[in-house]
Amino acid sequence: MTEISIPKGKISLSALLFKPQTTSTQTANPALIIVHPGGGVKEQTASLYARHLSLPPHNFITICYDASHQGASGGEPHFLEDPSARVSDVSAVADYLITSVPGVDVEKIGVLGICAGGGYAVAAATRDYRLKAVATVSMVNIGASFRLGWDGKDPASNHVGTLKMAADARVAELKTANSGEEGKYAPYVPTKCDDSTPFDLKEAADYYLTPRAQHPRAENKMLISSFPLILTFDAFEFADVYLTQPVCCVVGGNAGSKWHTDQLDAILKKGKSGSKGVEKLVVVEGGTHMDFYDREEFVGRAVQEVGGFLKDKLVSL
Repeated sequence: MTEISIPKGKISLSALLFKPQTTSTQTANPALIIVHPGGGVKEQTASLYARHLSLPPHNFITICYDASHQGASGGEPHFLEDPSARVSDVSAVADYLITSVPGVDVEKIGVLGICAGGGYAVAAATRDYRLKAVATVSMVNIGASFRLGWDGKDPASNHVGTLKMAADARVAELKTANSGEEGKYAPYVPTKCDDSTPFDLKEAADYYLTPRAQHPRAENKMLISSFPLILTFDAFEFADVYLTQPVCCVVGGNAGSKWHTDQLDAILKKGKSGSKGVEKLVVVEGGTHMDFYDREEFVGRAVQEVGGFLKDKLVSL
């Protein structure tokens, strides 16, 4: 594993590059871009998948990175969750793989996203055909999740007030822009849970806010000015037409987020791209959303399914 810096316009993305021991600069190797969840940093579940997929029998060159405005990456203001930037991050990493990593087969680059990273991976592949195959684990379309709630059953109109609140917060930020005051933040995962908190979100709090996976740069906060950007974003927009690459999705049978994977499958089945849906849809019975972040049994299953699928699709190109 090597720490690297990836240029993206005027900023740099902080990243980790994993190379299999069998890699040779004389041989072209398939590569994977790993996209971290919302609120996460590369050192958490993204690096776990990057490391596993660089090992036998998979032997991919892999890169995981901190999103723009997050972790150790550049981009101001910090702690902004900007879906547009998140999608273009993937293409910036593809640029780097193609121009700066010896031994990469530029025709064999895939993308894997976890949670919101899965939605961003889909969106990136919809517009960047250098990405030849797509995989998701516990996928979330972050825009739909914000609009409709964790279980997908809330009216999107509930968030008209949220947009008004974000507008007021933005005005306040502009008024104090030169005062050194920080912007207003909201947590990614709940800091206090009760009986009404979905089980997956209770587990998310345990993952991010305890020694289980807590990291000093994953501070569990996003700027409220992120809300309008997220609420008006749809990771699956145009997927019915432009997502022509093979797709593999792994999801827990007990995950409250499973509806995102089901929705993408339905969109692709009805689409004009000739797809019959998600090509490989793996539902792991008993699995929850967060099990696939660090639980050995579930991560191992996801790596096996995703690794085998991506290797088959990329190597056969």
